[in-house]
Amino acid sequence: MGNSYVRKTDNPNMTWSDARKAEWSAQCKKRHADGNFYRKSKKAVGLAISKGKKEANKFKNRSNGQKKRHSNLSENLLNKAQLPDEVVTENLKTEAMTNRIERVFDFLEKNFGVRPNYREFIISAVEEKLERIKEGYNGTL
Repeated sequence: MGNSYVRKTDNPNMTWSDARKAEWSAQCKKRHADGNFYRKSKKAVGLAISKGKKEANKFKNRSNGQKKRHSNLSENLLNKAQLPDEVVTENLKTEAMTNRIERVFDFLEKNFGVRPNYREFIISAVEEKLERIKEGYNGTL
């Protein structure tokens, strides 16, 4: 195994002892034999990191492009879809009913200073209707 290390100082206190060199060499030989020696240079580590970032960006860009494409596709399909006349009529009836309820709420707020909660109003109306149905069946439900 060649050594390309170039010493940058002549200070004798900064050298490895023979025992430490031998220990390190034994560790390296053991790692090579086990197949666990993956030490890379700084340049190789940097290249691996930048390669990983590039791959991640490619995946992210591809994912974002797919999301945009699918959202545009679903919007186009919804715009092109023709709703049946019954659904359109029901929606118009519901909107008209909502407008009537809003006008009643406006009247109550103007004259009594209280505006009912829309959700509670609908729930109480449904409960009253169910009570009438129960009374019609003589309480058999």
